[in-house]
Amino acid sequence: MAHASPSALSSHELAETLRHVDVARREAMSPAESLIETLHPWVAFGIMPVFALANAGVPLSGGSGDGASWTVVTGVAVGLVVGKPVGVLLASWLALRLRLATLPTGIGVRHLVLLGVVAGIGFTMALFISKLAFTDTALLAAAKLGVMVASGAAAIVGLVLGRLLLAPVAAPGTAQTADEAEGSTEV
Repeated sequence: MAHASPSALSSHELAETLRHVDVARREAMSPAESLIETLHPWVAFGIMPVFALANAGVPLSGGSGDGASWTVVTGVAVGLVVGKPVGVLLASWLALRLRLATLPTGIGVRHLVLLGVVAGIGFTMALFISKLAFTDTALLAAAKLGVMVASGAAAIVGLVLGRLLLAPVAAPGTAQTADEAEGSTEV
């Protein structure tokens, strides 16, 4: 079929062309890949968050409001919201300084800052460590609450910083794929 602008095609010709494209798409992807592609948004934005919250075991009924509990909530939240970015930046700086790693072309400190902030969202290991650290149920509940609050705060701060720090268009020479990023490092 000759290339023509969509407005030059009749609705029948356009429908036929789109059917051919759909058949080609279905044949190019395995059924498993197609299923993964279809279910990904539901899993990533629905099932996984519900699963994570269910397994966090944070009681929604409220807990002890004593000073020790608030200290634990605050400590855990500050550790994730402030400690994670500082840790990511220091580890990155050290790896770069010792020449153990190099940054891909187009990646700078602002990207590492955002990476550190977003690292505060990951709460699976923090919940595991909380279970190891606290035997008192009130303090464990406070630690879990701190992890959940910090994860939410890190997500919001990450979203805001991402909008502020990262340009909507790629800088010249920036890698477009993960393979390009791994192969294009600054020396």
